[in-house]
Amino acid sequence: MSDGPVGRSVAIFFYAGDFTDVLRRHAAGEQQIYATHGEVALLIEDLRAAGIRVTIYSYLTSQPKDESPIDGVRVVSLGATGDNPGVLAAAVKEVDADTIIAHFAYPELVIAAIASGKPVFVGMANSYNERGIKQSLRRWRIARLLNNDRVRMITNHCLPATEHLAQIGVARHKLVSWDVPHRFKPSDYKAKTFAPKDRYQVAFAGSIAELKGVGDLIRAMALLDRQGVTLAASFAGLGEIEAMQALADSLGVGARVTFRGIIGNDDVFKMFRDADIVAVPSRTAYPEGFPLTMFEALASRSPIVCTDHPMFRPVLSDGRNCAVFKSGDVDGFAAAIRRVLSSPPLYQQLSDRAEATWSSLRGPADWRTLLKKWVIEGEHSPWLQPYRLK
Repeated sequence: MSDGPVGRSVAIFFYAGDFTDVLRRHAAGEQQIYATHGEVALLIEDLRAAGIRVTIYSYLTSQPKDESPIDGVRVVSLGATGDNPGVLAAAVKEVDADTIIAHFAYPELVIAAIASGKPVFVGMANSYNERGIKQSLRRWRIARLLNNDRVRMITNHCLPATEHLAQIGVARHKLVSWDVPHRFKPSDYKAKTFAPKDRYQVAFAGSIAELKGVGDLIRAMALLDRQGVTLAASFAGLGEIEAMQALADSLGVGARVTFRGIIGNDDVFKMFRDADIVAVPSRTAYPEGFPLTMFEALASRSPIVCTDHPMFRPVLSDGRNCAVFKSGDVDGFAAAIRRVLSSPPLYQQLSDRAEATWSSLRGPADWRTLLKKWVIEGEHSPWLQPYRLK
């Protein structure tokens, strides 16, 4: 393995996103749709300034496109609409860059990147928590792929998800946890105090799907109605919106759910700040990392109600800095919400402790600097060494 720079060109594969629009928004000073997209634009600027040619591939896109929005940058939208076998392997075959950054760990993508013979960096924001023989084999397979010598470094979002990879067998010396600068911080906002209301507002941001607990939140709303606690819910994100609206209608809470679709990051934070509670009800089977949504929830100072998802447990503790319920347990979800909304001391405590929780999460490598240093200086960059898992 070389100690020097990886090369003068890089191909970065992202799961989804319109990166020509990301660059346009950045140049125009407009807010980005996703919190991380501003950092992507800055990374591209950094690499171009260092003379690195950049090709961005986006897997899930509305249509296939091949664009050159600025000098030295190519954006390839692959036009996948779901799980489209062969699309990623074909794209990797045409990569002419010196190195590949696979920023999502689909086996097809990682296998093709390894087969290319180029140095590979794998970036992630997920975990592997499902139970059963099939899922155990999946964990073994991904660990085996990531341990391949062509994969020089792996990064996952925040320490719990990175330690999880080590626990399933990925070599610790390859692992670095990442994070991005956060525009919103709990220190910038006053802690909230509880105020009784006829109707409480709950906020959610993420994929609109059963595995993300959206249906569980709607069912908990209906259950709380019968217990005299009235909720209205705002959802930001795409997914099974029609099905979830139909579920809400069938349970008699349809008039109190609002699906806002994709909204800007500033608007998501305002939604959290305006809410009485923020719900993060991901089921255990969802391949969650430590979501950026959690940082924005902490920054908003709105108390968090979340599941006992394995990626949350090392940081979030019931009654200390959030209210926790068992994944998929609607009765438990409703009880956790009711507990927060019926105890002013608990409500204020959860809001007060947001800053301490936030501080405990700081320390991973800065995502943009991590990728820049790896591409420009190589895997043995002195900057990278302190961030590797001990």
